[in-house]
Amino acid sequence: MILSTDPFLNFTHCSSIPIFHHSSHLVFKMWDEKKVKEIEAIKKDWEKKCLQPALDARPERKEMFVTDVGLTIQRVYTPLDLQQTGFDFKEDLNFPGQYPFTRGITPTMYRGEPWIIRAYSGFGDPRSCNERYKKLVEWGVDEIVMAVDLPTQVGYDSDHLMARGEVGKVGVAIDTLRDMEILFEGIPLNRLRRISMLGNSFAPIALALFIALGEKQGLNPSEFVVDIQNDVLKEFVARGTYIFPIRPSVRVTADAIGYCARHIRNWYPSTLCANHINAAGAGSTKAAAFALADGACYLKHLLGKGYAVDEVAPLFSMFLDERSDFWVAICHFRAARKVWARVMKEEMGAQDPRSMALKITAYSHGRETLLEPENNIVRITLAALAYVLGGVQFLYNASYDEVLGTPKEEAAKIAVRTQQILAHEMGITNTADPLGGSYFIETLTSQIEKEMLKEYRKVQEMGGAIAAIENGYYLAAISDGAIKRQREFEKGERTSVGVNKFRTESTQPCGAFRIDPAIEQQQIDRLAKVKKERNNRTVKEALEYVRETAKGEENLVPPTLEAVRAYASLGEICGVLREVFGEYQAREYLTS
Repeated sequence: MILSTDPFLNFTHCSSIPIFHHSSHLVFKMWDEKKVKEIEAIKKDWEKKCLQPALDARPERKEMFVTDVGLTIQRVYTPLDLQQTGFDFKEDLNFPGQYPFTRGITPTMYRGEPWIIRAYSGFGDPRSCNERYKKLVEWGVDEIVMAVDLPTQVGYDSDHLMARGEVGKVGVAIDTLRDMEILFEGIPLNRLRRISMLGNSFAPIALALFIALGEKQGLNPSEFVVDIQNDVLKEFVARGTYIFPIRPSVRVTADAIGYCARHIRNWYPSTLCANHINAAGAGSTKAAAFALADGACYLKHLLGKGYAVDEVAPLFSMFLDERSDFWVAICHFRAARKVWARVMKEEMGAQDPRSMALKITAYSHGRETLLEPENNIVRITLAALAYVLGGVQFLYNASYDEVLGTPKEEAAKIAVRTQQILAHEMGITNTADPLGGSYFIETLTSQIEKEMLKEYRKVQEMGGAIAAIENGYYLAAISDGAIKRQREFEKGERTSVGVNKFRTESTQPCGAFRIDPAIEQQQIDRLAKVKKERNNRTVKEALEYVRETAKGEENLVPPTLEAVRAYASLGEICGVLREVFGEYQAREYLTS
């Protein structure tokens, strides 16, 4: 087995310490009835003598404080709240690096080393984007997350009719291996702790591009670490960059995961994405439950192919998101780790602690605004702090000017520096799970965990993720939540400072970074040159190998790698797969 250069795949758990359950005789007896009654009496006395006079003098701002995920926040929390949740130290909290990993997946967390600082970047053609990537390396980022343009994401080359006007607009254009060579010119893949790409609908191609690029740089895949987002199911409800029908798409996704499980175990072949589902409207709790159900779908597909759960599960990570409430964000991460651990152990039968320890990716958003965009720096910083307090492994920050377009260099640098300040100044990283044990944090974590697990089981009972997509359940949850958020904003119940509260007269900001329109033709010319100079007979044979494999049951990565090495284009490979699998036709669903 190849050991990873990434600490989050090779971390050592206290495996000699047993995993505890309520049935264990070692469970702590947390609640002394005499002490509970004392606290109840103290609370009643406080309410009568202290709280009520204060409320009589000045009522609270609202009758109820309700979060975006529907949980009501109490005015104060005590041990009584923990007792009501049935809180048990070993079962619900325990120590960092131990099941159920509430407090983090490693024993020392950031005392060993901080999270991996990522930067999401990509625009124009590979040549222009390469200069920004070199800047990011100079600034000290640990990982570059490649933003690729829409034609790339949906499997079209830059010269395709469907790509007109979109080349290089929301990410860098990638047509062939030659583009990857230019993009990482002067940047050895092993100089960064990880390299990442959005490859949700074409993961085997994304894997092959990095394997082949590594070969060009003289590197074995064991010498660098690649992360592929590779979660196609959420594309059908939240992003839209799907290519093939649902079931063949699951096969494409699973083939990439399976290949890494057998050949490149130090890579991250799938990041399950709650982020986009929450952003679309579902709310963070349902979004995480849906992402977990999507992961269960891929995992069960692989188990059906003969893989073992502990062979595959450690390779997953999850892209979580909560951008409406600071405290919910912290507890959301803690709850998600608990739910993942329980599902992997109790439902999937995992035995390896690495299968149960959920690695978390996050993107620090703060509901950024177009008006007064500098305020977004504060929003993003607070979001990043919440994710750090929640125990994130891989973090990238939005740039304050992303609402205007592709981030400018100055904004991108501030996003990186924000993380570096959090990691290395003010002592934030000096203890693991600093809020652990808080009556409020533990109660809220328990409540979110129960809701997340209930939603996950609801999806499983209706037949799993594919059924929930096809019967409209995911989309109904997204639509209902989006409508609710918009109504709250319009009523002023959801505050956006400088937009619907404390707004001043101001002009719309300008000066956004713009892509040179000449780049599209330059990219088309580069593609034409590659097609002219390559061995087209070899390309034809490789594409036929892809076609025959797609018609059968074998893994798609080996033939795709041959095609990529021969400089077949992404559009050519996807074109062959379209001919075999067909294309997904979007459906309309009714909201509840």
